[in-house]
Amino acid sequence: MKDLVKIELIKIIKHKDFLLMVSMLFIPIMYSIGLAMNSKSFTYVGGQKVSGLAFASEMYTFVYMCFIYFIILSVCVIRSLRGEIENKSIQLYTQRINNRKKIYLAKNTAYLILAVITTLIFIITSIICFYLFTIRRADIAVPEFCRKGELLYYLVNILAILLCFIFTVNISLFLGAYKKSFQAMGIFIFVWLAFMYLKEFSYVKYFVPIYYVEKIVNSDVGKCEWKCLGVLLMLVSIYSVFGIILGKKKFEKSDI
Repeated sequence: MKDLVKIELIKIIKHKDFLLMVSMLFIPIMYSIGLAMNSKSFTYVGGQKVSGLAFASEMYTFVYMCFIYFIILSVCVIRSLRGEIENKSIQLYTQRINNRKKIYLAKNTAYLILAVITTLIFIITSIICFYLFTIRRADIAVPEFCRKGELLYYLVNILAILLCFIFTVNISLFLGAYKKSFQAMGIFIFVWLAFMYLKEFSYVKYFVPIYYVEKIVNSDVGKCEWKCLGVLLMLVSIYSVFGIILGKKKFEKSDI
């Protein structure tokens, strides 16, 4: 299984689509440089000066708000399975590894690993950019990694958004097992937009992961929404487990 995951990781890294995912690293770089140069195109509006971890968390929240990176990740995941089925390249894979369950789980695990690693690199890059550039703006930044009481708050925010990426990986691979590439991509976008709409409705919103993510990221600084994080983790786990089980079974029975 470890060897399969390594193979999948190498395939993903070499794929051009994933480079678009990595492009999110330019967000904190460009934003921090823009702030340092006092560019009118880059502004910061906040109730208090920003610390290093706060800056990283807010950059990651910006990635979440953009939505485009969830689409990019979904496209990468769907193509890694459905794309290989459609171009028949997966036949060479199954000839060497006669275990479709392991292939499916290896693809899933590889993307989960990369989602976590990309998040860590993004946070580290943001913090480095903060100390290299943003810190020059004494009117909006303080030379601290984080203030008292901020650490857990921003870590919870980051984890909540990471769970959205994990959800994206598991659901996209599930869709890739059932539908053609463009159909699966369209369904994912529809589901995400539906979540954004349903999070405004009573009762229904409690089953929508995005509802809890936005409650967490919009909460007052220093106030950790542990309950929301717990429910979010439970929802993502439930949806992911069902997605993995159903997707794996479909892939095992697929005519490739």
